[in-house]
Amino acid sequence: MYWIVLIAAAVLTAFLVWASADIGSGVYVRALCRRRTGKAVVALTFDDGPDPVTTPEVLDVLRRHGVKAAFFVTGEKLRSNPETVRRTVAEGHILGNHTYRHSAFFPLMSGRGVAEEIEKTQIAAEEIAGVRPLLFRPPFGVTNPIIGGAVSRAGLRCIGWSIRSLDTFENRSREEVCRRIADRLHNGAVILLHDRCKDAGRLTEMVISAVENEGFDIVPLDELFDMDVYEKRS
Repeated sequence: MYWIVLIAAAVLTAFLVWASADIGSGVYVRALCRRRTGKAVVALTFDDGPDPVTTPEVLDVLRRHGVKAAFFVTGEKLRSNPETVRRTVAEGHILGNHTYRHSAFFPLMSGRGVAEEIEKTQIAAEEIAGVRPLLFRPPFGVTNPIIGGAVSRAGLRCIGWSIRSLDTFENRSREEVCRRIADRLHNGAVILLHDRCKDAGRLTEMVISAVENEGFDIVPLDELFDMDVYEKRS
């Protein structure tokens, strides 16, 4: 009996860890991670910006290739880099909510704390870029019942990914990161990148070329999922 209890506890613990750590689990909040489609299309998404140096480099590359992407920004960096944010929206890219501070303690916050992190970023986006995002991506892709409830009450859609680039690992060359993405390409993929990383512009150039060489088209996230991305103004 003792061993049965231990095994059951271990299984339950493993399930809860998976449910929280895997944004695609759908246990606490449904996240859009890929589109089931027969079309060879993918979407590019960037997290953790805007950065005053690397985000403009990424935007330059996207503009040259005529590619539209989604940027999940933190409210703190949004307020620190207003011109970059305005350029992002003006050039047709999507702005998403990635909390205000991207704190490592975000999953441990109370419901009130989570709601404040989300709403402060909404307010910053509206004041600076004139939009209120409908898309949200939790830091590190971690969810729990509190985060799920706050996202639902805020009327936001949670966006995950189906291809994680691991571009934040500095010991990985940009070539390795690009190969990782190319090896995992599939119809309806959502690719996770970070515009705050060193050489983000060069990596973006490489990824676009690799995706197109594999016969895939890059489409905006709202086109991939056929959804609205901003609150409609009255």
